[in-house]
Amino acid sequence: MKPALLVQDIQNFWLYEPDSNQELKKSVEKRLDVINDAIAWFRKNKLPIIIGYTEDKEEGLLPGTSSFEVPKTVKIEETDFKVTKRHASAFGNPELGTILRNQGCDALVIVGLSASGCVLATYLCAPDWNVRPYLIRGGVASANEEHVRFAEEICDTLSVQALDGTFG
Repeated sequence: MKPALLVQDIQNFWLYEPDSNQELKKSVEKRLDVINDAIAWFRKNKLPIIIGYTEDKEEGLLPGTSSFEVPKTVKIEETDFKVTKRHASAFGNPELGTILRNQGCDALVIVGLSASGCVLATYLCAPDWNVRPYLIRGGVASANEEHVRFAEEICDTLSVQALDGTFG
């Protein structure tokens, strides 16, 4: 299997806007080291990293705005692939499937937001694209910690350390 990493919806809008959910912010901050470790593993192994963004015109969540961007604490790079979506699943934008096909990837490892929303929707849609999905244990966040536990329980979940044994 050749995996790609999807860093899903870790955007300033969800974490740093005046009305943002403080529990969600705490959940992401608690998992930031694991998320960055996953990014580092994929970068070290020269495997694709895809940044998933939610765009919502009504909320003012638009490309080019500070709200749309990923916080600087998440170690993404300008050369990483980018996919913008308007639905829960990142596969709602066929560009994700195209990137995976073009890169020869048949597995998708997911970190980010939110465990019971966009992460789970993307995970569940992956097989429709002939892609095997995984979550990184400790790399998926939610405003409700019970949702994180549930997602990690029902999904195929790997630790960052297990990436070598699974894909190495």
